Amino acid sequence: MSSDKISQGEPWGVAAIVTELRPALVKYFQRKCSTQEAQDLTQEVILRVLTQPNLSTEGELRGYCFRAAANLWRDRERRRMTRGAVLAWDDTAPYSQDEGNAPERVTAGREEMARVIQALNELPERTREVFVLQRLEQMTYPQIAEGLGVALSTVEKHMIRALAHLTAKIRDPGRN
Repeated sequence: MSSDKISQGEPWGVAAIVTELRPALVKYFQRKCSTQEAQDLTQEVILRVLTQPNLSTEGELRGYCFRAAANLWRDRERRRMTRGAVLAWDDTAPYSQDEGNAPERVTAGREEMARVIQALNELPERTREVFVLQRLEQMTYPQIAEGLGVALSTVEKHMIRALAHLTAKIRDPGRN
């Protein structure tokens, strides 16, 4: 890595360095996704680098380039993981209502659901996110850890905290 200053008025210097780094960026992304997607992600990184005015040395530019690539991939994976599941809807399916649900039972179910939602909303954001990814999106702990960029033990800690809080709230609704 060079510590040569990049002239602020000379965009060709930045462009030359980015052009030199482009194949390495494409290879980085190709290890993670398809060639077409790798090309698109590389283009996004290049755009970010070219619009970053605070890079004064070649070393800073190179470091920023690969840091931007890693962050772009991490952000993409987080979005992919947190996107909701797609459910198929069949308008022709027969609708049946369970006649066995008495109004009292429906009301009790709604109250319990309200307690669960309230308890979920009381959790810290990251703890709630880990819980939802594991229980609703059915992701494994390692998948969650990789997607959120945290250690496996951190995911486990958040799940323990979430389960303890939810269990306490559902068993004893009056508990604060």
